[in-house]
Amino acid sequence: MKTQATLASTAPAGAFILRLVLVGFWVVHWWYKVGFHGMPATQAFFVSLGLPAWLAWFDISYEVLIAAMLLTGTFIWFATITSLPILIASMIIYSHNGFYFPTGGIELPILWALMQVVLALVGPGLYELKLPDWANWPMHRIRLASQSEHPVAAERRAA
Repeated sequence: MKTQATLASTAPAGAFILRLVLVGFWVVHWWYKVGFHGMPATQAFFVSLGLPAWLAWFDISYEVLIAAMLLTGTFIWFATITSLPILIASMIIYSHNGFYFPTGGIELPILWALMQVVLALVGPGLYELKLPDWANWPMHRIRLASQSEHPVAAERRAA
């Protein structure tokens, strides 16, 4: 017997708020690397980890792209899932500090990554920028089968 999940009528607003929270996280994280410490320090940190300096520039550029996609509600699945390697890398880098956030541990990156996964599953919520169908080419093929059966997804398509 198949059961149908029911979401609260406020779920789209919740997804939108989650998007805004994640935008804030990415912008503050980006500012810490670029404005607070500066790119020379960020590049030096990447090099100290055995990574090439150019990867620091790629990383901060991709963080801007992630924030833009989240802010506009476009390519949410792509933005949230492809940004997970950045968060997983931070978990690996700071794992020697333990779990808890006050000691520089991995508590915050784990929470952040889980919030990204939740947003990937629930979708953009309210106020997403509607793109033409051709712009959604890769994304319309990457949908969970249950999304097509869900009443909220059907309402969103009908709108």
